[in-house]
Amino acid sequence: MSYVLTANTPPPIIIHLDSRFATQYLETDSNGRPITTNFIYVMKEPILVPDHMNLLISLHTATIPYSFYNVRDNVNNKIYYEIAGAAKILSLTAGNYSATGLASVLKAHIESFGATVVIAYSRETLKFSFTISGVASFNFKFAGRTDGANELLGLYDVDKNIPIGDATLSEKAIDLNDSIHGLYIRQNIATKGTLDNEEGTFSNILARLPITTNAGGIIFYRSDDHETMVSVPLVQTVGIKLTDDRNRSIDLNGLHFQLSLKISYIHKEKLRGLPPRRYEPVFSETPSMTEKRLEEESKIKKKSKSKNK
Repeated sequence: MSYVLTANTPPPIIIHLDSRFATQYLETDSNGRPITTNFIYVMKEPILVPDHMNLLISLHTATIPYSFYNVRDNVNNKIYYEIAGAAKILSLTAGNYSATGLASVLKAHIESFGATVVIAYSRETLKFSFTISGVASFNFKFAGRTDGANELLGLYDVDKNIPIGDATLSEKAIDLNDSIHGLYIRQNIATKGTLDNEEGTFSNILARLPITTNAGGIIFYRSDDHETMVSVPLVQTVGIKLTDDRNRSIDLNGLHFQLSLKISYIHKEKLRGLPPRRYEPVFSETPSMTEKRLEEESKIKKKSKSKNK
């Protein structure tokens, strides 16, 4: 996006933010430790905005460690199932699971209740095959669950029967990334710059970052030139939140991240009036013109009546 800037336009400002220097963290994890991806920072020197100017806000750069997990507490760490009529819950320890690692943990848990289990993963179909024997019945029970790991298993959020002794495929490809297909940086300065189609409304998302590295690496981002215009008198408190696809905070497990915001100035412009429509008169009729027009119309009506006689 580009704008025409005049000679008296102030130069852009870059704000470098490091989560370790946050003024306040707004969330904590289950152990009471601060989640470093949701914070506010209060600047000692505010950015003052002249009355005749607006601001353009954009994400300039970001550096984020890939230290978050694909299995997260209270998000997707529960596997609900029913074996021989008895309800069971496998609570997965938060971490980064591979397909084979997840299958191994689930197999051990089900077999602890007397079943014989074979869970095979196919790289060709990206699905699991479940074979369960030695028990009367087996069902996955994900209907109505908000913290279920059904996406990790390639199952929908409904109950699923696994016939005893028969190899049964996942209903769809497994999704080990679940709801972290990209990272969203949200902020408190501009709230109407992007449309989030989950809610169907404009949101405070500043940018979406693709995940281009593996777990344990570093995610780097440079600006794609998307800018959001805001009209505020000053900027002093900056709120930053790093989230997943569903606006849930990402937990970097104690690590910190850095980003830079670019703030540019633009001059406000008065809205121009709309041009007249084609069918609108280009002049106003004066009283004398109206009187003359009515006289002519009256004469025409009289002539018409006399002819008809």
